[in-house]
Amino acid sequence: MIVIADSSPLIALAVIEKLEILEKMYEKIYAPTAVVQEVVRTDKPFANELKLFLHGRTKNVKNKIAVRILSGDIGAREAETIVLALENLPAAALIDDLKARRFAKMNGIEVIGTMGILLKAKKEGLIKKIKPLIAELLQHEIRISTKIIEITLQAAHEL
Repeated sequence: MIVIADSSPLIALAVIEKLEILEKMYEKIYAPTAVVQEVVRTDKPFANELKLFLHGRTKNVKNKIAVRILSGDIGAREAETIVLALENLPAAALIDDLKARRFAKMNGIEVIGTMGILLKAKKEGLIKKIKPLIAELLQHEIRISTKIIEITLQAAHEL
């Protein structure tokens, strides 16, 4: 399966040095141009790691009108992620933003977030524990609601 990645999950996975699990879990990984431009800016943390990881994985969105319409309700990067997923069906969208996730689901796109990736990776034996990774994300000021943390740790049998 193809996964189209938004910036937040890419940054989160770079923070915990787990970008490579995407390569083990998905056939192809792409990011829209707007996402790549955002995460590889020299003033952004982990820009070098993300630039290397995303090399050859950038895709342009064809339907610019759909992106513009969606951008009225959600961020431009999330809008490009959703439209690119629609253009590459069957594709999943890797998005953490709740409002963008709802839009993607309304359009029939399978959605997974950072915590979902970590859970899937644990189930597939790619990582052993999620709790220390969440702690590392929080140390780097990656925002995760306590409810999502609790649900994730419960599903991972780490509570």
